[in-house]
Amino acid sequence: MKRLIFLLALVLIPAAKIFSQDLLKLTVKIKSPAALCYSYDNKYMAVSTNSEIQLLNAGSDTKATTLSGARDVSNIIFSTDNTLMATASGDKIIKLWTIPAGKLTATLKGHTDAVLALRFINNDKFIVSIGEDKSVNLWNVDSAKVVYSKKDHIKAIRALDVSYDDKWIATAGADREILLRDAVSGVVVKKLLAHENWVRTLAFSPDSKLLASGGDDKKIILWDVETGKQVREFPQRGWIYDLKFSNDGKYLFAALEKNSVAVYDLATGLPALKLEDFQTPVRSIAISPSGKELATIEEFVQTVKYWNIESLHISPVFRHKDTKDKSGPLIMVSNPPNIQDNRVRIYKDLIDLRGIVTDESGVRSLKVNGIVTPVKDNGNFVINMPLAMGDNYVNIEVTDVNDNIALKKLVITRKSADGEEYNPAIAKNFLLVIGINNYQHWPKLNNAVKDASDMATVLMGKYNFEFSNVTLVRDEQATRSNIYNGLRNLIEKVSPQDNLVIYFSGHGYFDPLLNEGYWIPADAEVNSSGSYISNTEILKILGNINSQHTFLVADACFSGALFADSRRGYTENVEKFKSRWGLASGRLETVSDGEIGNNSPFAKRVIQFLRENEKDKFAVSELIQYVKTQVAEDTNQTPIGNPLKALGDEGGEMVFYRKNQ
Repeated sequence: MKRLIFLLALVLIPAAKIFSQDLLKLTVKIKSPAALCYSYDNKYMAVSTNSEIQLLNAGSDTKATTLSGARDVSNIIFSTDNTLMATASGDKIIKLWTIPAGKLTATLKGHTDAVLALRFINNDKFIVSIGEDKSVNLWNVDSAKVVYSKKDHIKAIRALDVSYDDKWIATAGADREILLRDAVSGVVVKKLLAHENWVRTLAFSPDSKLLASGGDDKKIILWDVETGKQVREFPQRGWIYDLKFSNDGKYLFAALEKNSVAVYDLATGLPALKLEDFQTPVRSIAISPSGKELATIEEFVQTVKYWNIESLHISPVFRHKDTKDKSGPLIMVSNPPNIQDNRVRIYKDLIDLRGIVTDESGVRSLKVNGIVTPVKDNGNFVINMPLAMGDNYVNIEVTDVNDNIALKKLVITRKSADGEEYNPAIAKNFLLVIGINNYQHWPKLNNAVKDASDMATVLMGKYNFEFSNVTLVRDEQATRSNIYNGLRNLIEKVSPQDNLVIYFSGHGYFDPLLNEGYWIPADAEVNSSGSYISNTEILKILGNINSQHTFLVADACFSGALFADSRRGYTENVEKFKSRWGLASGRLETVSDGEIGNNSPFAKRVIQFLRENEKDKFAVSELIQYVKTQVAEDTNQTPIGNPLKALGDEGGEMVFYRKNQ
């Protein structure tokens, strides 16, 4: 297994090298850049030089403002509400600036040597800092005074980070010890020992459960914060200068001495990307809150580079802390459909769980059954879930940037479908019949209601269609809402052992610009496609009805694009295979409604075949062939009947059985 992982790594890393240059988005010329940081709202990028701080519009080389009076800045941070920026300087002072005006509002003095790094903590009320004087200081932002100062390291400190839950402060340096201290008291609670040389960088994961450390011993170590144990190690060929977790916790970024940035997929431990278009060691990195770009600074190079990392699909996280916000995110699940009382029945072994999560202040993380799941810019998410037989419990947990949590629990019950052979003796036959004569805005039809009623009558009277499984929708009942809901409700009713026939008789419409066909409901307005029911909507619903056989019959103008080519013939075991067939009265053409009081030419032949059939059973292709031949001889119409495209047809056909006489 180790050999396989090594080979995979060898394959993945060269592939990343090839695209390294292609991912370089922009190079910004800045004299002696030393530190950089994105604002949490993704508006600004702050870059320090020897004598000033340039506030750039994020992702560009345009300046928003320049902050003078900042010298030898080693670290920059933004407050989570994006109103303040703090800087650590070689002049022993921490400075606070307003954003974006760049006005100096406060100076924090207490270190006796250069300030190396700092972090906001506890809703931006406090700042933690480390200095060359080996001290760890906690500052009150409002009073600009030290709350406590700790000197637990016996040698120089170089690394600092604060957990996202504000519980832990981690520090490390030349003594090779990582100290985890309680953020409130400053007392050291744990010591993590594994590095063999200076520790130069620390980073907490967004869920505060992991801590990454890197240093001069050419190791990146991943720690379990709760237990203090090592989770994983990533050996390197040189020193590690900076570490950052992606905002969704999926990746770990490392700035390396060997003129590169390595990106590791934490789920597998394998490299996901490697950037090598650098002249010297990479000293500092920053990931945009949008998750779309990475900014880098190299040693002795007068540029800041922006890299396009959209291929990693990092979920955007915009942090706007608000202590007044007590409302959790909103969770909506769109697939599987028809969830009732947080339960749904499925007949597949794999499902795409889809939905959307939203929050006014911003979503920090999404977990599905404990697995961190990426969220797109619009809040959409999708995760492929294998389903075991029986009940599958799904826990969706969403946390916003103010640490409010929303939970949604589902039970997806998987029933056996493929494992049970189809048995026509126990199969239920469902029928949905729609007929519309009296349109509110479209021309009235003569025989659509009669066609629908006659169809229902012959199927219930002569074939195995029970009254309790038949739905007849006519005239004013056939609104867009009723038709759509009638189709959608079949998803829950029809099982993999059942069959379904849908019959529509009414106006149809085809839009050549969109190459889309429509059914026209009774309440639809003229020239208002939003009030029609599109083929796309119909097929989407049919695709979620997990029947053994579905047969769609439409006596209206119907798009031929719905159908796949087929020359299938009837065989004895054809009904054992799933089928999805359609029969339409015409292709892209106007079809006849017939004389008043009679059936339409198309319905006449469908109903005639059903009434006059004397066989105990027949396959749907026999009906289709008869109707196509007879209607073509009777009229100028050209009916079309074939399997419907991409709905799970497996080569079978529905078989109609006559009732026992």
